[in-house]
Amino acid sequence: VEQSMDTQRRFVADAAHELRSPLTALSLQAERLAEADMSSQAQARLVLLRRGIERSRNLLDQLLTLAKAQTALDLPRSAVSVLGVYRHVLEDLLPLAEAKHIDIGVEGDLDVWVLVHEFDLITVIKNLVDNAIRYTPNEGRVDLSVAFEGQRARLQIKDSGPGISVNERLRVFDPFYRTLGSDQVGSGLGLSIVSAIAQRIGADVELDRKSTRLN
Repeated sequence: VEQSMDTQRRFVADAAHELRSPLTALSLQAERLAEADMSSQAQARLVLLRRGIERSRNLLDQLLTLAKAQTALDLPRSAVSVLGVYRHVLEDLLPLAEAKHIDIGVEGDLDVWVLVHEFDLITVIKNLVDNAIRYTPNEGRVDLSVAFEGQRARLQIKDSGPGISVNERLRVFDPFYRTLGSDQVGSGLGLSIVSAIAQRIGADVELDRKSTRLN
């Protein structure tokens, strides 16, 4: 069974790699076409085409990230600053939060160093924060914090969104699953990536209506 899963993961990663080049070429052609004179109807159709290409590229990126998340890496050699990762993620996602007038930031100044690959931690936090921003209404809040519980670090992303219902809290980790009634556009792979990395690094992911915690 494990060998079959490895083969499937390699296939997904290889297929995603192969599809990136033609999609990049299509994106460049669409950009050049946008510079040409055309009717308003043609321009509207071109906008839809470019959005479709961008969604496909994002999906491929997420598939590649998921394949990498499911593949065992060498053990980390040094600890990573949680606040450093938080700052990195906030710099990347601040435009998305500002577009919705969401107040986003880190609570407290406590820092914790954890023995994980920096890529893994950035990927987990970025997917969780991106998810929180997308599902939080305009002018809401997203707060990141870190604390110690016994000998384990607890990383928390809390938002003022509607939260995830109890019935959906397990299903949201399934690939391509989207929360019922949501109009958000996405790959449906973000929490699957979080779950895959958490399992590999020995972390627990806890969801409630207002926050996500990584222990």
